[in-house]
Amino acid sequence: MYDRIRPSWVVRVVLWQGWGTALRVGLLLWGCAVLQGVLAPAIALWGAMPDLLLLMLGFLTLRLNPVPAAGAGFFAGLLHASMLDQTVGSLIISRMLAAFAVAWLPALLHRHHLLSACLACALMVLLANLLLYLTAPSITGWEWWHATGGIMVYNTLLAAPAYGLLGRVLPRYQEDIR
Repeated sequence: MYDRIRPSWVVRVVLWQGWGTALRVGLLLWGCAVLQGVLAPAIALWGAMPDLLLLMLGFLTLRLNPVPAAGAGFFAGLLHASMLDQTVGSLIISRMLAAFAVAWLPALLHRHHLLSACLACALMVLLANLLLYLTAPSITGWEWWHATGGIMVYNTLLAAPAYGLLGRVLPRYQEDIR
């Protein structure tokens, strides 16, 4: 009787490598959301604050397929929207589409190389903020470029130590193991 029951596509996306990996991804994003609220204002330099959620999402897109990366982007957008006083839909859509697009980057680059992680973080910030600006413009063009450039530089500088730490928490991608 239970042989015919098949999980829905949502369950298959969330559990793409099992409960352990889904739980690790969720806890990593949740921890980054907490650190974003507590630590990021304290380490701001010259008005530029790191976006730790986008930093972690950039790393996760290198390790996930595009569809699970979009699921992680949905969760990251939901967490980010819960911290800010902005529209929830715009943040979710921008993070989800940016994660889906950046997850195709390992088709061109080696996913475990440090420069790939730096590029993924920079592209994640650029795409997520550009999509957020297109869906819900809140500041003028020059201020947007100034804020986005600062976040891109800060996240790219943080990419080297943070990507090494992520490799200890998440398992390698399934195709790399075979």
